[in-house]
Amino acid sequence: MSHEQLIALETSRALEATRRFEDLLLYHVAFDDLNSDQRTEASLARLVANTGRVAVVGASGSGKSSVIASVLGPLSTALPDDVLPLRVPVAAEVDRTVTEPGLLARHIIRFVTRWASRERFSPAEQEELQRSVAEVKHRAGRAGGRPYHVGLPLWMANAELAHQVQATGEDRQEGSSTDAIEHLRRMVALFLSHGLLPVFVFDDSDTWVRIPGLDRTKVANAFFLRCVRMLSKELEAGCVLAIHETYLDLTGYREASKLLSGEVRVPRLAEPAQALERILHHRLEAADVGVPLDDVIGPEAVARLASYYESGKTIREVLRVAQRSLQHALSDGVPSVVPQLVGQAIGELRA
Repeated sequence: MSHEQLIALETSRALEATRRFEDLLLYHVAFDDLNSDQRTEASLARLVANTGRVAVVGASGSGKSSVIASVLGPLSTALPDDVLPLRVPVAAEVDRTVTEPGLLARHIIRFVTRWASRERFSPAEQEELQRSVAEVKHRAGRAGGRPYHVGLPLWMANAELAHQVQATGEDRQEGSSTDAIEHLRRMVALFLSHGLLPVFVFDDSDTWVRIPGLDRTKVANAFFLRCVRMLSKELEAGCVLAIHETYLDLTGYREASKLLSGEVRVPRLAEPAQALERILHHRLEAADVGVPLDDVIGPEAVARLASYYESGKTIREVLRVAQRSLQHALSDGVPSVVPQLVGQAIGELRA
């Protein structure tokens, strides 16, 4: 590869490990395809379509968000048309919002209502939304013509429904926790009356973990004990939760799991070298780089990445090494990523 092609590859961010939720499906290769089974994406789609409450379990960087986006994200065609995924970010919220059922109900109502109320978006937000729409439409077209509805849920095209959602949400600020839950119940009933099954998607509920100097598992415990119970007992709706593997030992999760329809475990790659080659090839295609994988990362370098994965690392960690190796190829004037650069990147990221 020429130096200019390497620069173009780096600029495309094809190997970047962390992406926006809206973009994840474009870069995802299904575990069901990689491992030649139907235990991951197909299982999640089946459970959700049956009004399921589902936990997607895995380590940080294992691919939970990508799996969720591939089934419930804005470009997915995995679900029946009457299933309505409603993504509800929670990681950035204050602890009370995600540990008190009434406050979580208000948060959900506020988030859904905002999509039905375009005037609530600032000009800058509307401009960014349109930019995102154009970018992902372009990429989705190249990826095989999947229908596109990111950011602008299809139900918003129904002016009557959007107006009803907005009216339901506007009467939410005052009252008790019981009132807030009742308002959320009303909103769910509204979607159901239009033949839509709402599924609340919490793809970032796996962030309340224990790290040196900070233990956030108390938040996770309360979320499961109180809020997941509310979602399960009070609403005729599905939900999907991202579950960090360390949650499995929490009392709160063990209790909440009794209310869930099932768990989907994000698997390890059965054949790492072949799977990583497919993942990297797909990423170059999705980013429209226009160069063969072998010209970027040869088989020996892919084998080195596979060996790193087999040492217990995650796909995200492998992608970080691949990206760092590409940066070294650029700075060293090397035409492609070679095993020595992969080893150098591994050493640096371990430090």
